[in-house]
Amino acid sequence: MYLLLLGLVLAVGPGQRLPEFALLDPQGKLVTPATMKKPAVIVFWASWCPVCREEFPGLHRVAEETRVPFYVISREPKDTKEVVLAYMKAYPLFIPLLASDKDKPPEVANRFKVLGQPWTFVVDAEGKVVALFAGRAGREALLDALLLAGAELP
Repeated sequence: MYLLLLGLVLAVGPGQRLPEFALLDPQGKLVTPATMKKPAVIVFWASWCPVCREEFPGLHRVAEETRVPFYVISREPKDTKEVVLAYMKAYPLFIPLLASDKDKPPEVANRFKVLGQPWTFVVDAEGKVVALFAGRAGREALLDALLLAGAELP
């Protein structure tokens, strides 16, 4: 419990700008905080994470309903490009971000000060975090955070 609270205190939080990163989308296009479509959701996960497996179908439904981009970044160093892309076949609206020659996903997780998975950040149009969820992001709380981020919801 204390580790979770400490993590929330240290992590990039509401009102703060996104840390810099440069990762690739599946088409090989460079994605940075400046080039991301916003408002957006960034989810740090790992392929072996049971909570992630349980949560992803619900997150994907929110992505379908809202059309807000969900960028997913594995914080697991052993999750290769092939593992990530195979896992994401079940979630076609998610945008997996992969290693580039400039950056690696676990390094990006460290810049966000992510201590576990899943960790979900909701970002507004200015690139500022409006909400952080350590562990599961409940549907209603996530929709509320998207409204705060300026997303136009159906």
